Amino acid sequence: MSDTLKELRERSQKRKKLLAQTFGVSNVAELRQVLGTAEEEPAKKVPILSHTPTEILNEKEENGTDSVVYKDSSTFLKGTQSSNPHNDYCQHFVDTGQRPQNFIRDVGLADRFEEYPKLRELIKLKDDLIAQTATPPMFLKCDLETFNIKDLNNKFDVILVEPPLEEYQRTMGVTNIKLWSWDQVMQLDIGEVAASRSFVFLWCGSSEGLDMGRACLRKWGFRRCEDISWIRTNINSPGHSKNLEPKAIFQRTKVLFRWRGQRQQPLFHAANRCWRSYFSETAHWGCYNLRITFDYFALSSKIKK
Repeated sequence: MSDTLKELRERSQKRKKLLAQTFGVSNVAELRQVLGTAEEEPAKKVPILSHTPTEILNEKEENGTDSVVYKDSSTFLKGTQSSNPHNDYCQHFVDTGQRPQNFIRDVGLADRFEEYPKLRELIKLKDDLIAQTATPPMFLKCDLETFNIKDLNNKFDVILVEPPLEEYQRTMGVTNIKLWSWDQVMQLDIGEVAASRSFVFLWCGSSEGLDMGRACLRKWGFRRCEDISWIRTNINSPGHSKNLEPKAIFQRTKVLFRWRGQRQQPLFHAANRCWRSYFSETAHWGCYNLRITFDYFALSSKIKK
């Protein structure tokens, strides 16, 4: 028993010496002060000052007894000494404000398939074909609160719904856009203009929008297919953070993707496109990659609301 205790004490002493070397202190006795575990002395009565506060401040600066200044996070890095304090945060984000998704490679449309020549060639051929056969876009400026969607007299295979939610006013400040509640969005009769075999994309934002968006899609008669996430980067504005909802913890921006009817992937919609997650800078008008996916997805008619 005594041999085991002696061996443990030797290991502890070696560990303390390594820590002292890591923290740059001269001996093991100073570790308590560096780690903040030194025993506090009982409070003493404050004596009457014989010097002015300015003289005391100058004396502290000369002696170097001022507060400890944070320099970097090398102390907290994993993979050094096991006794160092660790945390579960991305320390680079804590230090610089740059989000981890800023460093994901090949997120742009131009260089996404640089390392996959066959897939890149297939996408290029698909883009050329769509550019030659795509129908030019048409627009109808109207008020959806009073306009009867049935008057379109057409059925669409893919529908993109981007409602002006109240959430945008809370996160962006004052806007000149007439905002909608989720009750108004639910009143849209999307099922009347959707084909028997169709898809719908619905921007639902964050916070309560995720649950309310699912309720809207159930009412319109669509089944779950996929939830698309917009992962926002802040390369151009490090440290910038969008205001969170009052009861929200995460900053999540979702697009709910639903379908109804039977799907035939080679005939009905384009294949070989991965779009479960988008990476782009924060923008008030939404994610540009989703618009490209919407235009290239189906091989038939589309409508944006």
